[in-house]
Amino acid sequence: MMSRSEKEQTHAASLRILERSGACVRSATALRLLKDAGAKVGDEDMRVYFPESMVTDALRSSSKEFVLGARNPRHDLKIPANGFPFLSTDGFPVAIRDSDTLIKRPSTRRDLEKWAILADSVSTVDLFWPTTTPTDLPTRLQLVGGLRTSYENTEKHVQYQAFSGQEARFEIEMACAVAGDEAENRRRPHFSSVQCIVAPLQYEGGSTDAVIEFARAGIPVVAMSMVTPGMTGPATLAGSVALANAEVLGSLVISNLANRGARVFYCFVCTPLDMKFGTFATGSPEYGVLGIAGSEMARHYGLPSMMSGYGSSAKTPGVQAGFEKGITTAAVALSDCDLLTGIGSLNDASFASMEELLIDAQMWEDIKRTWAGMEVNESDLALEVIEKVGPKGQYLSQPHTLANYRKLHVPKYRDRSSYTAWEASGKKDMLATVQAEVKDILARHRPKPLDKDVELKLAEIEKRASKAVA
Repeated sequence: MMSRSEKEQTHAASLRILERSGACVRSATALRLLKDAGAKVGDEDMRVYFPESMVTDALRSSSKEFVLGARNPRHDLKIPANGFPFLSTDGFPVAIRDSDTLIKRPSTRRDLEKWAILADSVSTVDLFWPTTTPTDLPTRLQLVGGLRTSYENTEKHVQYQAFSGQEARFEIEMACAVAGDEAENRRRPHFSSVQCIVAPLQYEGGSTDAVIEFARAGIPVVAMSMVTPGMTGPATLAGSVALANAEVLGSLVISNLANRGARVFYCFVCTPLDMKFGTFATGSPEYGVLGIAGSEMARHYGLPSMMSGYGSSAKTPGVQAGFEKGITTAAVALSDCDLLTGIGSLNDASFASMEELLIDAQMWEDIKRTWAGMEVNESDLALEVIEKVGPKGQYLSQPHTLANYRKLHVPKYRDRSSYTAWEASGKKDMLATVQAEVKDILARHRPKPLDKDVELKLAEIEKRASKAVA
């Protein structure tokens, strides 16, 4: 979408933003690192002016290849992805669409447990970013306790977050317990962390302290810019891309100063503001355009990236959700990011639905099949069978058909029966099918449990965190 000169122009604009406008960095530790490295730091307003050389060094030295480890090694993810993104659930809404009542309500620890089990069972999902927040836990325990619940209910890589250096240390301790020891967790980090930047150009103190802890421990950090065109960024897309790019580069610098060669994912989740309603518009075409721009800037730098698709303002699974998610996902999926997030979300990611997760996973399978295209070779051209059947024949009875028909994609939840058969079966739609599937999965699927000594260790860490975390 962007030419090389446009990417270079965007990079130059971002360097100018960081050097002239600067950013507010509200972490004393980060301020010391930046000042010692040669950045100009304002003592009163915590504003930092990043020299171009500092950004260039961070881009040059950051890790470009690493592994996202899982407690079941067959779910390890090698970064960069090989041609098609790894798929992640969406992260941290505080509400859920209840599968029984079909009503939006606050999410609980039990909901998080169910989400982890569901994500663990769906082969399309490659890693688990917790799609619900356990709001029934005390606020100070929602992250550390939630990480424990995630580890207990999925064998896949887990993404989390931390709001302070102290929380980050507890989470690192949990990851080391699951991995076996600190060295193994550094080699195959058993979780990564999404750390949001406050737009425009603000690095909150607790989150930035967590970024530093994670960098030093070898934990990959997703540096997520959430610039909103028209509100926390310029209404023009190019202006918001330049601003968001600057924010990500600033976070990359901080990670690199904490630990040269830090593992950082470049990330945009930039959502335009609907000027009519004052709401976010994740289902807009611009949401997809911004995701593509982020992917292309990350590739321009050679950095691994996480982008968001599956944007929709719909409140329920259905026509609007399918329409908007199709538009905002397909293009970003083909833009060569490494991780793609968003499945299961509704209403601009303010809450989530387990039924929507299965629908979105089916959409992903179709996108992957489309992207795979077709093979053209002697066998697939099938000239012998074409000559054998000739004009006016049919291919159903041919051995070639028997040998190859399984190559044709068969969706799991969409109805392809005749109208008469559909009517006879009760006129079930896709939503009714996945509602039954959710119940079936939760009844039968059980991830391999953690070793008992690891379970006890995680419980002990959570207990200490309940007393220590402010």
